[in-house]
Amino acid sequence: MDKANETQIPIETGQNNLKTFNKVSNSVNIKHTNCFYCNNPFTEELWCKECDPRRMIEGWTSGNNDIDKFIKDTIYKGRKYTFDRFLEWVPFDRFKDINQIGVGGFAKVYSATWIDGKAEYNFDWKKKEPQPIKVALKRLNGSENMSAEYLNELKIHWNCYKYASATSLEFYGMTKDPKTEEFMMILQFVDEGNLRSFLSHNFNNILWKDKIKYLDWLIFGLKALHELGYFHKDFHSGNILLRVSEHQTSISDFGLSGPSNKQKLDARICGVLPYIAPEVLNGESYTLSSDIYSFG
Repeated sequence: MDKANETQIPIETGQNNLKTFNKVSNSVNIKHTNCFYCNNPFTEELWCKECDPRRMIEGWTSGNNDIDKFIKDTIYKGRKYTFDRFLEWVPFDRFKDINQIGVGGFAKVYSATWIDGKAEYNFDWKKKEPQPIKVALKRLNGSENMSAEYLNELKIHWNCYKYASATSLEFYGMTKDPKTEEFMMILQFVDEGNLRSFLSHNFNNILWKDKIKYLDWLIFGLKALHELGYFHKDFHSGNILLRVSEHQTSISDFGLSGPSNKQKLDARICGVLPYIAPEVLNGESYTLSSDIYSFG
């Protein structure tokens, strides 16, 4: 019989559990309705806003109050469909095979193996067995004392990952280089590199249908960024990373980004010249349309 036609009957079993009896398979599935620790009803599916975050934030500090608060806020603000997305503070010695793979005006990027891998928790919030994964470490130049600009970049990337995850790199957490004391973002590693490099080596070999797929995905990502209330301000092919096997793109480097309803008083023009809108070069304020120009 098709699973859609199976019948389940609720059976009360006690304070913490609700059993459902399946008439077809004669099986009993247990659905937890109360917190395992305080016994209060879950505020969201399998999520207690009092106990679960507290168990996940104990026993560590980055040494910077703003970073600590930022990471802990991602945990405390977990919700029904995103409680499995939160940032971690990871000691630097939990990485190996660290190699520099890129450098920009504000950061250096490294590939590394994260020995423990991303945290995944059972319902008792005990970390599972380590599963090493390859990641990118983005070291923010001069971030020993976390500036408002860098904190802004972290928050924008986090919001894009949390609410529009398909359009940005996965953001796993933060660490710190013990030699320079500079903070580093722990991000999804993408083998194919950026769009500029990919096109320079493969343009004549890419089918037009695949080019359209990349453009379509890129439009979707930029639209998602704008709908979240941000503009990028440094949108160019070097800041677009590829997942070739999926024909997908990820927007990266939110260092110059900001809320679309606020303008910085800083009159400096930053970015890659061919991608900067003419009105911005003429000293006018940056707008969402300026990102559209960069896309074109």
